[in-house]
Amino acid sequence: MDLMVSFRKLILFISSLRFAILLILFIAFSSGIGTFIPQGAVYSDYLSQYDSNPILGLIDGQKILFLELDHIYTSHWFLGSLVLLCCSLAACSFKRQIPSLKSSFKWKDYDTSKKFEKLELASEWEIDKNTEIIRYAETLLKKKGWETLTKKNRLSARKGLIGKIGPIVVHIGLIILLIGSAYGNITHITKEQYLTPNEKLDLINDDSNEKLTIQLKDFTIDREIDGKPSQFISDLEFSDSEIKNRESKVLKVNHPIRYKGITIYQADWAIANIILKIDDIVYQLQLKEIPEIGQQIWGILIELGKEKKYNYLLTVDNENGPVRAYRTVDFSETDIYPGNEKSEINQSIIELIKIIPSSGIIIKSDPSIPFIYFSFFVIMVGTILSLISTKQIWIFENVDSKKLFFGGLSNKNLSGFRSEFLEILSQIRDF
Repeated sequence: MDLMVSFRKLILFISSLRFAILLILFIAFSSGIGTFIPQGAVYSDYLSQYDSNPILGLIDGQKILFLELDHIYTSHWFLGSLVLLCCSLAACSFKRQIPSLKSSFKWKDYDTSKKFEKLELASEWEIDKNTEIIRYAETLLKKKGWETLTKKNRLSARKGLIGKIGPIVVHIGLIILLIGSAYGNITHITKEQYLTPNEKLDLINDDSNEKLTIQLKDFTIDREIDGKPSQFISDLEFSDSEIKNRESKVLKVNHPIRYKGITIYQADWAIANIILKIDDIVYQLQLKEIPEIGQQIWGILIELGKEKKYNYLLTVDNENGPVRAYRTVDFSETDIYPGNEKSEINQSIIELIKIIPSSGIIIKSDPSIPFIYFSFFVIMVGTILSLISTKQIWIFENVDSKKLFFGGLSNKNLSGFRSEFLEILSQIRDF
């Protein structure tokens, strides 16, 4: 018996609005922490960054790893809070919404004149003894789409009862959304890749073993007058495992591509390689980003010279050039421009043949997206249904006092229902 009482108290607590609000605030606060602390980095990064500079002076790298703050959205406690919120919504539906819905389907019988005194919309007037006003009112209300229940000397009518289903539908949509989000956090795959023109990327589905090949056909950068990039454009070609079906699509910033269950975003760009002809020998040099010099500067350290070689740092900051060569001894600068122009550096003749940019794309595969879209649809349907007001009308004929009592009630927009109520009242009184 004590166990059942404790279980009922637990269900009552979980289904309470206060508990649901606390859970939502906790999830929102946790999501905020997830935007503040970088997610998915290697363990050493957290130790090196936060051991010397703990958050609020308390949370160092070890605590971040122990509390799973490095992967909040897939942590056990975050997923547990989503499951608990699902249980809260389900318990609220079974404890409150479903009984309320069952109660609303039961007809309320106004069989005394005193019950009409509690209604905000009510009227009474004297009638003849042998009138058939109840039958007339029933016919009139049915023509206007009302559902009626008639007894000997009284009538009950209702309309818009479907609006009572709205809150339950919203709860179902929220539960699907939370389950879909939790499922997506566990199963989603994100891959970031830099591709140079004509480079291919093979993706293999682990379940079906199907292969999808993505090839970057071309990559261009639109720039403003001052040289700042305004748009990145990647021409991608998709082909299946049999290379029979080929399809080309254009990828831009804020214009992702959705193809066979994956979503591709244009994320970044870089300078991948430069092709130089040095003393009649062609070299393709792979560049690396050099953040110590500045943002979006790529370079490589090479030796140049015929008799005596010196180290030179070659840098470039855009796909149009020039390539800047810095002598590491005195940092004297020589610019190398693309085209047919040749430059002499320490007796070496250098020609810049080509600068090869790369397109940075992010590929996401999230099997929960259909569930999430479906949950949004369910929530919207439930919200629309919730806006439908449930209206009720009662008519009671008091044979002894020869009076007819007419009253109405609406759970939403009572002022809007008043005009409809007065119109029906006028038609019945004119009978």
